[in-house]
Amino acid sequence: MSEQRLLELRGVTQVSARDVVYCPPGLVGGTGTIRCFGFDVWEPHVVRRRKIPGGTVKLVFALDGVFDGRAVHPTALVSGMYDRGSTATHSGRMCSVQVQLGPLAARRLLGVPLHEVRNAVVPLEEILGPSARQLAERLAETRGWQRRFELVGEYLRRLPRAEADDTVVASVRRLRSGRDGLTVSDLVTESGWSRRHFSRRFTDQVGLSPRAYASLLRFSAALRELVAPVPPELGRMAHELGYYDQSHLIRDFQRFAGASPHALLREAMAQSSNTSGAAIA
Repeated sequence: MSEQRLLELRGVTQVSARDVVYCPPGLVGGTGTIRCFGFDVWEPHVVRRRKIPGGTVKLVFALDGVFDGRAVHPTALVSGMYDRGSTATHSGRMCSVQVQLGPLAARRLLGVPLHEVRNAVVPLEEILGPSARQLAERLAETRGWQRRFELVGEYLRRLPRAEADDTVVASVRRLRSGRDGLTVSDLVTESGWSRRHFSRRFTDQVGLSPRAYASLLRFSAALRELVAPVPPELGRMAHELGYYDQSHLIRDFQRFAGASPHALLREAMAQSSNTSGAAIA
């Protein structure tokens, strides 16, 4: 699988690679479930971007630019877990520091049920208080990505951690392991809880229902397969990933990406010559 091609498909590198700065591993979170990027993008025209769910929660420290027609002043936002595709537009400059969190890490850092920010972007200040906005203002005044990343890391390490739900943590790990044949019913049985209680606790911690999260993980696996150097035949890919058939796979792409697999690939190939793109949500 080509990681570069996957990033291009999701819009992270739809502009020149010089516009994206990758935070050194461990500088911000010290864990693989937390990743940090710096973006300083200039677009001479209005860009409409397809946002594809990536199974993460994003903290966005917007430093400068115009987004959805509104001028951005230093501000902090949280973009929750998405269970469907969406679009966004921006033009001119867009400068930000973005932290991608796995749902369990996000739940512990934010301390609120993640379903409260599902399919939404809300001010981080509403959750973490004025310190979030103050950090965005300080980042805007700071020169150099290394120092910006250090400030974000220092801020996150100071935040109190909510208690993790061990049963949900174990269930998420089981789902992410990709074990063939694992069902939500299996997880309910292993938890010892009722299906209703399991679903409620899981949705609190992850932001999506167990079934929706499992579907998103399977779609993400299909997306990785799609951008392989030699993309597989869709029917075979559907069978190997546990879809009922090829039509089932295509419906998931329509749901999560808003386009068929082939249309998404064509769009990615055309990104260098038009103003449309895809982005990870």
